[in-house]
Amino acid sequence: MICVVIPLWGQGTKRNIKIDKEVISESVIKLKSITNNNDFDVEIIIKTANGSERREIISQKGSIQFEDLESHRILAYPKGTPHQDGGVIWGTTDTRKEWEKLHKTEENEAEEESVSEEKGEESKEKNVEERSSVERSKSPIEDVAKEKNKKSFRILDAVLRKLEKDPYLSDNAIENDIAEIENFIEDLNNWSDKEAYIEKYNLVDYVKNAGRILEETKDEKDEIIENLFSEYDNYNSELYNRIEAIIDDKLEVREDALGRLCDAIDPKQQLIKRGGVDMLAILNIVLIVLLIIGLIILIVVLAKRKSSTPKNAAIQQTADTNTSQSIVVRRKTTSILKKQSLVDVVDNSAYLTIECSEFSDNTAVRRMYIKNTCIKDIYNMYADDLRNPDNPKEDGCMVLGRWVHDEQLNEYYVSLEEIVRPGDDAVFQEYELNFGGKIKLRIAEKLRKLRRETNLQYDLTCWVHSHPGLGVFFSNSDSGVQMQLKHPTHPKFLTAIVVDILTPQQEFGIFTFKHDLSINSKDDLKKMYSLEELHKWAVESERNTINIDDYYNVLSNAELLSENCSGVYLSNGAIIDMSSITTEQNIGLVGWAKGFLDKNRGKKDYIVKTISKQEYSTEDDLLGCFVMGTHCSIPSIRRAVEVYKDKIKFVIFYSVTDGKITTIPVEDMQLAMNEKYYAEENIEDLKIWTRRRR
Repeated sequence: MICVVIPLWGQGTKRNIKIDKEVISESVIKLKSITNNNDFDVEIIIKTANGSERREIISQKGSIQFEDLESHRILAYPKGTPHQDGGVIWGTTDTRKEWEKLHKTEENEAEEESVSEEKGEESKEKNVEERSSVERSKSPIEDVAKEKNKKSFRILDAVLRKLEKDPYLSDNAIENDIAEIENFIEDLNNWSDKEAYIEKYNLVDYVKNAGRILEETKDEKDEIIENLFSEYDNYNSELYNRIEAIIDDKLEVREDALGRLCDAIDPKQQLIKRGGVDMLAILNIVLIVLLIIGLIILIVVLAKRKSSTPKNAAIQQTADTNTSQSIVVRRKTTSILKKQSLVDVVDNSAYLTIECSEFSDNTAVRRMYIKNTCIKDIYNMYADDLRNPDNPKEDGCMVLGRWVHDEQLNEYYVSLEEIVRPGDDAVFQEYELNFGGKIKLRIAEKLRKLRRETNLQYDLTCWVHSHPGLGVFFSNSDSGVQMQLKHPTHPKFLTAIVVDILTPQQEFGIFTFKHDLSINSKDDLKKMYSLEELHKWAVESERNTINIDDYYNVLSNAELLSENCSGVYLSNGAIIDMSSITTEQNIGLVGWAKGFLDKNRGKKDYIVKTISKQEYSTEDDLLGCFVMGTHCSIPSIRRAVEVYKDKIKFVIFYSVTDGKITTIPVEDMQLAMNEKYYAEENIEDLKIWTRRRR
C-alpha cells in the first residue's frame, strides 16, 4: 500500500490532497481513498482504467473511500470554479515512476551481478547454485511466462526512452511549457491592465497556435505510437494501450494547462477545443452516423444475398483465428520512422563540410554539414539589417538538422538544414536578444513536418545570433541560452554561430560543447569564417546541383532554338509569381525574371527562380522582363523593355485577352524577329503543372 500527499494550488498556500493507492502496473493504480485537506470543497474527476469517467465532490477536510477502483488519471478542481485553478494531480507518468521504483530494471540486476562477482568466487558459486535450485523448481510454463514479461518490460522501457526524446511529448518539454503558461496566468491575475498584457504577449494567438498543434498531435497519435514501436514486429495490445494511456495523459496535461490560460484570458471565449462539442454539432454527428449505419446495413444485406454459406464460414474461421492473437496489426503508413542518419548528406555537393578541429580543440562535435539553402537563408536574414547599418540590432534564428552519435569516440556529426525565424514577440535590440515564446511552437511544427516528410530524426542542431559591431564572442547570457536549448539526453551535439555583420566579410565563429559539457570560448577559436564567402559558395553550389526536371521550359514549343537563349526554365515559384502578377491586370512592364545561366548543360539555358515586381535581388541575376498587354505587339514590347535591352536574355509576354504567354528570345540586344524562335503556352497549363509537381 502506498500513500502520497500531492500539493495542489501551491501558489501562496500549502493546501493539498492525499491519495491512498496501490500501483498495480506501469500505467494503472488501484484507488483506495482520496482526502481533501483544503478548507474548501473540491471536485474530483477520476479517469478509470476501462475508459469511463467518475466525478465526486469531496467537502473540506473530508474524504471518500473506493472499493479497489482502477484508474490511470485523477484531476481536481476547487468546486464552483471555471477549472482554472487546478488540473491533473495524478497521471500515468507518475504511475510509471512509482512502478519503476518498485521494480528493478535490467541495468540494476546487471549491477548487482557485478557486485556479487567482486565478493569472491565462493560467494559467486553459492549464488549460482541457489539460482539453479530455484530454476529447477519452476515449470517450463513459468519460465516462458517470465521470459515473456522480461521481453515486454524491455520493449516498454525502450519505447518510453524514445518518447522522452520527443520535443513535444517529453516530460521536460511539457514541464517547460507548463511553467511558461503558469507564469502567464500568474501575471494575468496580478496585472493591472489585463487587456494590455494579453496584447503585449499576443496570448490569444499563442493559445490558438498551441491548441492547433495539440489537435494535430491528437490526430497523429496512432502514427506516433506506431513509430515508437517501429523496431519491434510483435508487440502486444497491452503494451500499445499502456503507451497510448501515457500519451493521452501528456496531452491532457497540455490541454488542461491551455484551458486554464484560455479561461484566464477570457472564460467566455473558447479559444481551443476542450471537453466536447455543442448540441448542434452532436446532432449533426448523430445524423451522419445514422446515415452511415443505414448504408452499411444495406451493403451487408446485398453482400449476404450474393455470398455463399461456405465462404462466410471460411471468413468467420479466419476472423476467429486472428482474434485469438493479442498482436497489434500494424498498418502501412507514411509515418515518421525517426532514423538517425546522415547518409544522404555525406559527400553531397549541396552541403558544406566543416571539420570542427579546424576551429577548436576538444570539441564534442567532430564534423558539421551545412546545407547551401540554409547558408543563403541566414545571409538573407541579415541582408535586411545591413540596409540600416546606422541602427544595428541583434538578430537570430534557430536551425534544424540531424545528428549521429559515434559512441566509440563519443563525438557527433551534425547537419544544419532549415532555419526557423522568431515570431513577432521576439525582442532584438542593440544589446538585447529575446527569441520570445512563439518560436517554440514554430520549431515544434516544423520538426513534426520534417520528420513526417523524410522519416528521419530532425532536431534543433544550432542557433544563430549576431553581435553587430561588437566582435565575435560567446557571452555568459549566450551560454545560458545554449544550456536551455540543449537536447535532454544528447546535449553535446548542439552548436552555436555568432556573426558580426558589420565586419567587411561578416565574420563569424562556431561555438560547441566540449567533452566535459563546457563551451569553447573566443580564446579557444583557432579560425573564423566569413558569411560573405559561404554565401558565394552556397549560391554557386545550388546552381550546380539543380534538377532540371523541377523546372518548366517555356521555350520547349519553339520551332527553332536561339543560340543566345535556347531554353527558359521556370520554377514552381516563378510560375506562381507570374500568375499572381497577372491578376492585377496591369499593362506594360510589370515584372523581372531572376535566376542564373545553367552551366551544366552546354547550352544557354536560363533557370528562372522568381518573377518579381522588384528589380533588386541579393543573389539572382536579372535574366528577362515580364510584360502584359492585350496582344503581342513587338514594337510595344520593345518600347517597354528599352532600358533593359542590354541586360536581358528574353521577354515573357502575357496576353490579358486569351490568358496565354509568349516567350521571345533577345539577340544582340534586340527581340528576335523570326517567330519560329517564339513559344506559346497557356498559363492555366503552367499552373496545373505546378500543382502536380507539388
